[in-house]
Amino acid sequence: MAYSSFNLARVQADFGITVQTGLHLFGHLSPVPVDPAVMTCINRLHGLAASINTEKARSEMIVSPLLSEAWRVGNGRIAMFSGVTFDVDAADELTGVCDFILGYPPQLDYVVHPVLMITEAKNESIMGGLGLCAAAMVAALRFNHTRQPDVTTVYGCVTDGDRWRFMRLTGTTLEIDGTEYPISQPDRILGVILNFVGLAPAAPAAA
Repeated sequence: MAYSSFNLARVQADFGITVQTGLHLFGHLSPVPVDPAVMTCINRLHGLAASINTEKARSEMIVSPLLSEAWRVGNGRIAMFSGVTFDVDAADELTGVCDFILGYPPQLDYVVHPVLMITEAKNESIMGGLGLCAAAMVAALRFNHTRQPDVTTVYGCVTDGDRWRFMRLTGTTLEIDGTEYPISQPDRILGVILNFVGLAPAAPAAA
């Protein structure tokens, strides 16, 4: 569980990461419609997840259905992993289990080409989850450098199910989006996620 030992300050210190905040990175991306059946499922179970109020309940009832919808829309062009071990560099403690990973195919029982690292917010703290997610992003960038060198940027997301906060890591620059996307706008969340893997277009430029 080494990823969970990181906070954002330690990620900066250990890996020479420069953090940029107050940015609006993904608001221009086009929303992607969510299958009504998926939204019915999320809406039906949202209250139960809130009542149980555990990371596992939010993961199963809110987060997983929306990520599974991204996988379905990808139609073989996205690989999705849940609760997988992602050991990259034991010396730097970049090891442990990641909540969710989205990447390029093939879909196997181990991670091949990670693009988006998704971390469940601990104790419903989005800010508290940024360091854990950032450490997993550093690991993904290192992993890709030796196996998929054309993937030079990785993305991250911290979510408690209700709120989704996205990040982008290119080299040693970590950009944190200033916008939190609510689950009440699932089409915007899906649009951002699909854009990360090249499956959703940006909004048309203004005339």
